[in-house]
Amino acid sequence: MTRENPLAFVMCGGKGQRLSPLTEHRAKPAVSFGGSNKVVDFALSNLYHSHIRRICVLTQYESLPLDWHVKLGWFPKFGTGVDEFITVEPARQKQSGHRLYLGTADSVTQNLRYINLIQPDIVNVFAGDHIYFMDISQMNQFHREKNADLTISAIPVPCELAANNYGVLVVDNDWQLKQFQEKPENPIPMPGNPDYCLASMGNYTFQPNILLEELTQDEAKTTVSKEQAREDLDRYSTHDFGDDIIPSMLRKGRNICVYDFTTNTVPGLTPNQKGYWRDIGDLDQFYKANMEVRAVVPPINLYNTNWEILTYPEASQPVKQVGTVKTVESIIAPGSIITNAQIKGSVIAYNARIGKDAVLIDSILLGHNTIGKNTIIRNAIIDRDVDIPAGEQIGIMPEEDNERFEISDEGIVIVPAGYQFS
Repeated sequence: MTRENPLAFVMCGGKGQRLSPLTEHRAKPAVSFGGSNKVVDFALSNLYHSHIRRICVLTQYESLPLDWHVKLGWFPKFGTGVDEFITVEPARQKQSGHRLYLGTADSVTQNLRYINLIQPDIVNVFAGDHIYFMDISQMNQFHREKNADLTISAIPVPCELAANNYGVLVVDNDWQLKQFQEKPENPIPMPGNPDYCLASMGNYTFQPNILLEELTQDEAKTTVSKEQAREDLDRYSTHDFGDDIIPSMLRKGRNICVYDFTTNTVPGLTPNQKGYWRDIGDLDQFYKANMEVRAVVPPINLYNTNWEILTYPEASQPVKQVGTVKTVESIIAPGSIITNAQIKGSVIAYNARIGKDAVLIDSILLGHNTIGKNTIIRNAIIDRDVDIPAGEQIGIMPEEDNERFEISDEGIVIVPAGYQFS
């Protein structure tokens, strides 16, 4: 039996502009989620539990918080040799000068030396900014059985939801890719279900020699905008997997298969939790996903000891409650002290200080926050390192909130990191 020898790249370099202002000073994968984790912890934990333990984290935009988190929380989990490692790889200076990653594909192109060094039998290229549980080894086994050049993980979603929102994979009855639709207005349904289509999850399994060939050819193309690239796909590129590499492979007739994420099984998940995946691409999606994890019966279970989401804990002291504290359906991370407050339906990250008679309803604190006494906060996201004075009201008076803060499309108030109250 051939020894499995996978290598993984985790793409964490994007700006996450739709999640601004939460991504103003950090990459999207470094944003706190669910109280105790960072977004990137989900991709890394999935790889770790799947026994894929040679991992390159590719960073670029506002990467320091992410670099710090990976080094403190993840480096100690790996050995020092080539059999197990995790490394952070930012865009770097070359002989021709400093060059940023031009796109998702280019971020891997600039790190092909790892493929040449490791000689893996499979290369996983995964996004670092989604919330889900996945045993990636099952996708890799599917890839081997299909003898595929590329396998893309996909999740069935209602066609009306996918329209103009997701890249859609069109497959035949054998789940071979026939067409890639980029955020189509009218998605083509999946086989056997006219109401659902297959949304790409941005997770790929490649045959290494095919990946090397495709990326080498792509690197030689002239870098242009997405609109210009469509004029001549053989000469121009934006160096992106979805926009350039996959269409190139389709034109060449490569064997591209699609893996149905809903068939993936993870220990400890109930049937209702199977197939959970969230993009958290904008503020409302991020807010809703956090609200889901604090539910009595959550669609994703962060307390699954069979598939723990590993992280770097910013505090270890237990939560302290002073006086009469009423807490309902909420998550509170370690290091927090709460005094005579009411907390309902909220997610509170590390080291919060919540003062006397404060009220927090359906809100998220992203860490190291001080909430003054008699403060009322409703339907809000309070970013890291924000101190809210006594008596403030947020999410109560829309006109005043509009003057001071950003409001999401669905009315969630966002208080940015380090905001100073007058």
